[in-house]
Amino acid sequence: MRVLKSFQQEEVSDAVMAKFAMVAPVLEATLHSVAMDRIDRLGGYPEWTLQDLAREFREGSGDAGICFELAVHEAIANRNSLIWPLASEILEEFCGISGGASSILFGPEKEGRIPILESIQDSLTDESRVYVGNRGQPPKLKRYIPQIFRAFHRHEERNTLPRSINGLWKADLFIGNPSVDRWVGTTVKVKPAALEGAQGLRVGIYPKANARDTPRVDGKLNLIRLPLPYDSAFMELYYKSFFLVRAFLKSDAKVPSPAQLPDAEDRFIVKELESRRAYPILDVLDAIRDMAQPFLLHSEPIEILAPTASLSEGGGLTESPGVDFDSEAISIAPAAISD
Repeated sequence: MRVLKSFQQEEVSDAVMAKFAMVAPVLEATLHSVAMDRIDRLGGYPEWTLQDLAREFREGSGDAGICFELAVHEAIANRNSLIWPLASEILEEFCGISGGASSILFGPEKEGRIPILESIQDSLTDESRVYVGNRGQPPKLKRYIPQIFRAFHRHEERNTLPRSINGLWKADLFIGNPSVDRWVGTTVKVKPAALEGAQGLRVGIYPKANARDTPRVDGKLNLIRLPLPYDSAFMELYYKSFFLVRAFLKSDAKVPSPAQLPDAEDRFIVKELESRRAYPILDVLDAIRDMAQPFLLHSEPIEILAPTASLSEGGGLTESPGVDFDSEAISIAPAAISD
C-alpha cells in the first residue's frame, strides 16, 4: 500500500480567512511598538488585552513600516501564496538558492520586545552561510550574529565585521532555505523610495512602484529588487488589514461605525476581535491565526506499507491476521489515479 502524507496549501479563496492571516502580524507588531515602560506598567506582554492595546497605543509615522516587516516575514514563513512563490523564484533565479523560500525575522532594534537574538541563533546552524553576491566563500552567518547586533548600536563595531557584511546590521529578515542552509540579508521598506543598499544586503522587498517595476538586479543599490504588487495581491491585503486594525483600535477595541469600516467582511473580523477584547492579546493572536487560511503544503516521501486491513462494501473493514490494531492509529489514503 502506498501512503502519501500531505499538509494542505490553498490559493487565497476566502477573503476573511486571508485577512485573519494578515491581521495577526499587524496586531503583534502594533503591540511591540508600544514603549516598554508602558508594557511593564501593566504587567508585561502576557497581561495585556486587546482593550489595553487600544487604550495605550499611540499612532506614529513608522507604524506601517513596523507592521509591514512582520507581515512580510510571517507571510513568507507560512508560504502565503501572494508572496511565497515570488520570493522562492527570486531566490532561485538570482541567488541560486532552491527549495522554496523561508524567513528568519531579524532587526536588532526589535531585541528586547521580540527575542530576536535567541530566535535567530536557534534557526541557524554552524554551517549556515549568507550569500552577498560577491566572489569567494560566503561567510558563515551564525558566528557573526553577536557582532552584527553590536554594530547596530555602536558605529565602531561595524569596522570589526568582514567588509562584505559590515552593513548587515540593516537587515530586517534573512530569507533562504534551511535545507541547503543558505540565506540572504533582506531589507523591507513600506516606501519604495526608502530602499537603500548596504554591504551584506542582497534582497530588497517593497511595494511595487509602477507597472515597469519588476524583479531585477539594481546595480546602483547592489540589491535584488522584489516589488510586491497591489491589485488583488499582497499589498492590497496588507493595507486593508492594516487600516482595519487601526479602525478597531481607535474605536476602543470595538466595532467601528459603518462609515469607518463599510465592508461586511471587515466588520465580521472586528466583531470577532471585539468578542475577545478582554482576553490576553497573546492568546487572541493564537486564536486568530488558527482562524486564518492555511497556505502550507508539504508532502512527505511516499511510504510503502504492508496492508493491515481490507475494506469492501459487503464485508466492511476486515483485519489481517496477526495485526495488533491497538498499537497505533491506522490511516488509509489511496494514491492518485495517474499513479
